[in-house]
Amino acid sequence: MNIKDRIIQQAGRLFFQYGVKSISMDEVASSLGISKRTIYENFKDKEDLLLSYLKHEFEQRNQLVREFMEQCDNVIEVFLHIMEIHKTASFVNVKFYEDIYKYYPRVNAFLKNEHNKANDFLIKFLQKGIEQGVIRENLNVKVVAFLVEESTSVYIRASYLEKPPFSFSELTSTMMINFIRGISTEKGIKIVDEYLMKHQIEQ
Repeated sequence: MNIKDRIIQQAGRLFFQYGVKSISMDEVASSLGISKRTIYENFKDKEDLLLSYLKHEFEQRNQLVREFMEQCDNVIEVFLHIMEIHKTASFVNVKFYEDIYKYYPRVNAFLKNEHNKANDFLIKFLQKGIEQGVIRENLNVKVVAFLVEESTSVYIRASYLEKPPFSFSELTSTMMINFIRGISTEKGIKIVDEYLMKHQIEQ
């Protein structure tokens, strides 16, 4: 990993854990054992660094989804693979989102644009599931896509909890399993239940 990628990854970890505003470029540099000058040789300012991190994360996410779509037989299996990835994450400090909204307009605009693109993609993705016979054909895919995007607010709300009575993994899997089963046909539900049975046995 080159120095620019190392800076992006470390800054992202710190921003997620403590919020963006509270982390200085000095702290990012110190945590990597490099000079602040090295950071500014690669990034214009903190917003540029934050934007670079988020662009990298979205590119990684999109690449994973493309790979899942190539590997899986239907959209239900893709949803389940995505859920497994999300289960390895942890709660993000709510200040991360608050700071972006308050102090980093370019990043906020970028996120809004990405959410719009994700919404368009999800509508087509759900329509593909209907064609495959695993998603209910009477479903309003625009409403479902909207609800998926808005589910982010649930994770943000959970981040406010000082001692949440559940892990991020439990929250993610509970929400996604119920969501997937709710939009599925009998064929789709069978795929979900086989997945649950398999993972119960593995545990």
